[in-house]
Amino acid sequence: MRVFLCSLVFLLVGSAPLRAADEINKLVALVDYIGGDYKNAVASGKVINQLEYDEMLEFSTRALEIFGNVKAAEGGDKAGIEPQLREIAVHIKQKSGEQAVPRLANQVKERLIRTYNIVTYPKSLPDLEAGRIVYAENCAQCHGETGRGDGPGAESMQPKEPTPANFQDPELMSGLSPFKAFNTTTFGIEGTAMPSFSALGEEARWQVAFYVLSLRFQHEASARGAKLAASTKLPEQLTRVDTLATRTDEELGEELSRLFKRHSDTAAVLAYLRKGLLQDRRPDPLLAARAFLAQAVDLYEQGKRQEAYQKAVDAYLDGFELAEPALFSKDASLGREIESRFTEFRGAIRSGANPARIRELHTALDQKLEHVTRILSGSGTASEAYTLFNAALIIVREGVEAALIVSAIIAVLKATGALDAVRYIHLGWALALLSGIATWFVAQTVLTVGGAEREVIEGFTAILAALVLFSVSYWLISKAEAKRWQRYIQQKVKEALTARRVAALVGVSFLAVYREAFETVLFYQALWLQSPTAHGFVIGGFFLGVAILAVLVALIFKAGVKMPLRLFFGLSSALLYLLAFVFLGEGIKDLQATGWFSETPLAHAPELPWFGIYPTLETLLAQSLLLLAALAALFWLWRESSLEEAPKRA
Repeated sequence: MRVFLCSLVFLLVGSAPLRAADEINKLVALVDYIGGDYKNAVASGKVINQLEYDEMLEFSTRALEIFGNVKAAEGGDKAGIEPQLREIAVHIKQKSGEQAVPRLANQVKERLIRTYNIVTYPKSLPDLEAGRIVYAENCAQCHGETGRGDGPGAESMQPKEPTPANFQDPELMSGLSPFKAFNTTTFGIEGTAMPSFSALGEEARWQVAFYVLSLRFQHEASARGAKLAASTKLPEQLTRVDTLATRTDEELGEELSRLFKRHSDTAAVLAYLRKGLLQDRRPDPLLAARAFLAQAVDLYEQGKRQEAYQKAVDAYLDGFELAEPALFSKDASLGREIESRFTEFRGAIRSGANPARIRELHTALDQKLEHVTRILSGSGTASEAYTLFNAALIIVREGVEAALIVSAIIAVLKATGALDAVRYIHLGWALALLSGIATWFVAQTVLTVGGAEREVIEGFTAILAALVLFSVSYWLISKAEAKRWQRYIQQKVKEALTARRVAALVGVSFLAVYREAFETVLFYQALWLQSPTAHGFVIGGFFLGVAILAVLVALIFKAGVKMPLRLFFGLSSALLYLLAFVFLGEGIKDLQATGWFSETPLAHAPELPWFGIYPTLETLLAQSLLLLAALAALFWLWRESSLEEAPKRA
């Protein structure tokens, strides 16, 4: 019973902030609705629509009620909005304030958004086709297929007044923004037949919110607007998701009228912003990355360091990381440079650098991303020889580490005479290849694998591989002495492999190959899409790379057979330890990008990606511990060897 009561109290206390946040979002929705619709209720001190006016009275009263609840819960007016709310209510009662009510409502809304860090836009521009599907399944019954408010369910809805909104009405839509439509979808409208659709996911609500604002625009106008926008070079701010989500059509029209003299041109560009920009769009991860970075700078200059840091993380995971395979298939060194710049940018935000320094880093990073856009957009003209070279380089670059690990272990097993164990190594890498391909098919296409998911997979796989490789490295160096090797041979070579030993062999082979296989699939998919007229050369390059890898592996085997035993084991151990060192650094770096590890930049630390060395405290600390563990293992082995030799010397 005590456990039950404690759990109940915990749930009630824990849910209180959620209820408070819900009330605040409702308050934002109400004042936003009042600010946009008051002009449809009152004009020149007279009621022009009694139904709309009654709504204004009801909503202003309800807004004060919700504010009273929030004020009581928080012990005061945290956002400082009470005077404005009361002034709005007075104006509505007196049928005055045609200019003042929208202005005051906007002030209240902005203060609530700033005070409570309310997110007013989705992560990226929604897909109109997805919005159409959500609308057809949930809204068309009342609002009609084309949004005219003439759906088959309109006759039977209760109450019948007000009738469903007509999304084709320019006057009504001029005061609507996607944010307002999103709030209406989330909370519904009290006293009307408009229900809450909060059961829909947030992404679906944003999709339908943008979709309803596109309904009144025709494709022809949108196409013309796209040409005008391209010739005029619209300010980037007007195409950003936060702008399009929070501005009404009227507000966007006012800004566009400063750029275009003719009203018809302004209307066409507005159609493009509301329809064409989203219609049949392919998500541009680099554009998303640049938008997130710009938002990070804005938030940082407002003193919101944590929010700015999260935007910087979003820029990497939801932007650049999704374009990285295509870039690495063309210019791996540039890809690594941009990764480093992202790390530096996030680190500067985390450490509280001067805003001027943040802007400087942002400008440099933005220029690099713009350069990447040009590289990728011009990829269709790449020569066939270039495609062949890249395709071969991918498999060599990504496969050489895994091939070295697998071939070194197989060589050791053959040297021990444990030929039966070799098949378990082959089983491990074969399973890894199959798993890499399966990962691709599960995701339908690897380019839809989220940046965060990819980094987590790579990060944890790399760390596990590092731990296993370190243990194998220790085992090899412990057998480097000839006498110890002979004892080991006598004890083990004729014994059957235990289940634990088999699992270890399969595990090290699997982990070493899976990480590389996952990246290889990503890079080849990107190169395949970037080379639509040279698929034969992609395939040819792959087999050429495999042939080069086979030659490298054969050379490693031949060199291993001819080496003295102690040198062979020492070099094999050093190679596996070096790869463990590299994997550990890369694994922690990957997990830092997703927030699994903290990220503390070190200004003067070196950056050597080929060795997995990155200028953060966490990566260097982990690698230092691995180095200390290696030194401790060597000391322990030296001590054991000295103790064994001591009686003989005596």
